[in-house]
Amino acid sequence: MVMLAITCATVFANFAVMLALWRVRRAPSHYPLMSLVAADFLVGMAVLPIAALRELFVFNLNRVICACWSTLDVLCCTASILSLCALGWERYSGITAPLARAQRARRARTLSILVWPVSALVALPDAFIPSPKSFHPGELEKACDVNTNIWYVFFSITFSFYVPACMIVMQYGFILRALSSPPPIRAHRGRTVSPRCQKMDSTQMNTTPKQKSSNVHIQIDNNQKTNFLERQRRATRMIVMLMGLFFICWTPYFVILPLDSLYDIVSDSTWAWCTWLGYVNSALNPFVYAAASPSVRRVLQYSYTTSSSRNNEIPLTQRIPRA
Repeated sequence: MVMLAITCATVFANFAVMLALWRVRRAPSHYPLMSLVAADFLVGMAVLPIAALRELFVFNLNRVICACWSTLDVLCCTASILSLCALGWERYSGITAPLARAQRARRARTLSILVWPVSALVALPDAFIPSPKSFHPGELEKACDVNTNIWYVFFSITFSFYVPACMIVMQYGFILRALSSPPPIRAHRGRTVSPRCQKMDSTQMNTTPKQKSSNVHIQIDNNQKTNFLERQRRATRMIVMLMGLFFICWTPYFVILPLDSLYDIVSDSTWAWCTWLGYVNSALNPFVYAAASPSVRRVLQYSYTTSSSRNNEIPLTQRIPRA
């Protein structure tokens, strides 16, 4: 029942987020987020059913089916963490270049597309490299064993987990540094100020027009910087929660995998707990989107309550308010 609940939550929650993001016009953050959601959805549809059956029953499957299943497993895991890298890059770009929206969107789309062929390069060898099989006395053979070929294990975990994990940690450091000293946000030339700022005493305007104008611009810049920082911190909070959840769920698996390939010391129960802890990550991610970001909640609510939502834009971060 627990495995069934995890599988259903993974499929339906990620499908809901995927459909919501598809029905609204793309913001830069939507592209890597859609890539992450697609990877989690594939886990629920193609990986978890067989993973649950092989834990509960003893049966054999065709070698081609097992090769496709194990390849999809590695593909989706690699795509998830690479999508997190793309999300981290977009968040850093959103902080350092908030007005370059079109350029950020093009790069985010390109990175999100590249996630999948790179993930495929890591996953495809799993279908062709044989895995050594060793059974302990009294142990029941499971269908579709995890590939424990030493060379492939270290190749896959390097590019599926450890290198992207280091990149994510570095990106988080860059994001924190960028948030500590954000770029100046200024109004475009020709933009009018608010009526409240236009109410000036006629005597002050005649005597000190330059000083008053300078004070108005300083007030506008300070307000924009404050709003900018708050929005970026809210958006960054979701990315940090996704990163932390990924590390909590998948680190045990990527620790026991090389240990077992080298020394064959991991029990079946440990394998099951660590593997399904990783799968739980795919079920929890959509709830992180909704809990950590009010903007994602607005996307979900708006896309399912408005028939014309495809023609409207609801970004994951609010726009910079006009002065």
